[in-house]
Amino acid sequence: MITCLFGSSRNNGNSKVILDYLLYGTNHQIYNLFDTNIEKVIDNRHSDVDSIDLHQDDYSKVLKSVMGSDTIIFSTPLYWYSMSASLKLFIDRWTESLRGEQRNNFKEAMAKKKYIVMIVGGDNPIIKSKPLVEQFKYIFEFMNITDYTFLIGEGVAPSDVLKDGNVIKKVKSLNLDLRDRSKNA
Repeated sequence: MITCLFGSSRNNGNSKVILDYLLYGTNHQIYNLFDTNIEKVIDNRHSDVDSIDLHQDDYSKVLKSVMGSDTIIFSTPLYWYSMSASLKLFIDRWTESLRGEQRNNFKEAMAKKKYIVMIVGGDNPIIKSKPLVEQFKYIFEFMNITDYTFLIGEGVAPSDVLKDGNVIKKVKSLNLDLRDRSKNA
């Protein structure tokens, strides 16, 4: 199963267009994080309070799908050289997931998955996404994640990304791999 964490506010923007292209013919679940309610992290590492019980939001539901998947896709527009706020909120909550007793194996389970990071930007995204790519690499290093791929596309107006021949070639190849995995799952 593939779970996609879609972090754009535009359902018809380039991030969604290229995501649909990648996921065509696969067994997948998309969570539009912009439309979910994920609260800010409460970092209680140095207190006796269990922050997991303090939230009344969608994080646990989304995390359950992530934990049950073998492939995770992070899809985000390039916002100010970083990921979208909705995707960042989800990843920030990993702080709590690393602490909770019911999620003792969170880090180990996350390290066993395949990750695809899709980034779409309009102003030289190969260069200007470098800070975000580095951020994801540090996240993956901390989580002992080694199986990851970056897809970086260029586009401003909806569907512009389909003119980016380099990313389309990579997406076609990854789509075939994901479809094969879906058949064998």
